[in-house]
Amino acid sequence: MLSIFNRKRKYKDLSWIGVDMHSQVLPGLDDGAASVEDSLSLLTQMQQLGIEQFYGTPHVFKRLYPNDVDSITKSYRTVVDALGCRNIQLRYAAKYRADQDFETLLTQKYQPLLCLPGRHVLIDMPYTEESRNIDHVILSLQSMSYTPILAHPERYVFYHDAPQRIKRYKDRGCLLQINLLSMYGHYGPREQKVAAYLLSHGLVDLVGTDVRQERHIEALERFVRKQDLSGFFKNSFLQNRALFSITS
Repeated sequence: MLSIFNRKRKYKDLSWIGVDMHSQVLPGLDDGAASVEDSLSLLTQMQQLGIEQFYGTPHVFKRLYPNDVDSITKSYRTVVDALGCRNIQLRYAAKYRADQDFETLLTQKYQPLLCLPGRHVLIDMPYTEESRNIDHVILSLQSMSYTPILAHPERYVFYHDAPQRIKRYKDRGCLLQINLLSMYGHYGPREQKVAAYLLSHGLVDLVGTDVRQERHIEALERFVRKQDLSGFFKNSFLQNRALFSITS
């Protein structure tokens, strides 16, 4: 577990993350921000916590959130226009559900994926059941010169009793991203325990806030006052800045 008593503070905010590469701050697309005003509020409050670079990564999940390049780009532009001169840097990508619909999308020659820089593609699975085609999705992405990033593996309940199974994704060339709130125990002790396991075994590459609602901001503000988690990346090299810093 990530004890609040076992580390001295180095940071009093979240500036150590550098870049929040997983957030649901683009409005009107999924269960994240509902409006431009919500987006601005989330981003401003995150900036006050020390983060100034963000990627909005809305769901692309055809059966529930049938977003595409056009809808996500339009949503992004409305936020950028509203940001004005605020010192907040925002870019966008997507988080793709690893299902049959995504496999079909990969076969469509003229349907580009919304990637993080360097052709990194964020993917996820249902929390309660491993995607049957997850291995094929990973191989397909790699055959197209993409690098898959598996989002928040600590939240998948089918790995809670066997976190060692997550290592196979690293072995197959995936990067692993955990949620900051999982490290704090916000989702529950089992998610926190798996996050601690992954960190201690050097398996974590990236961390994201996955912020989508005001309650997540409130939780982060509360937890940040209690604990600096930057030191828990001693065994896992955090690559947020190296891979995704926004330079212009």
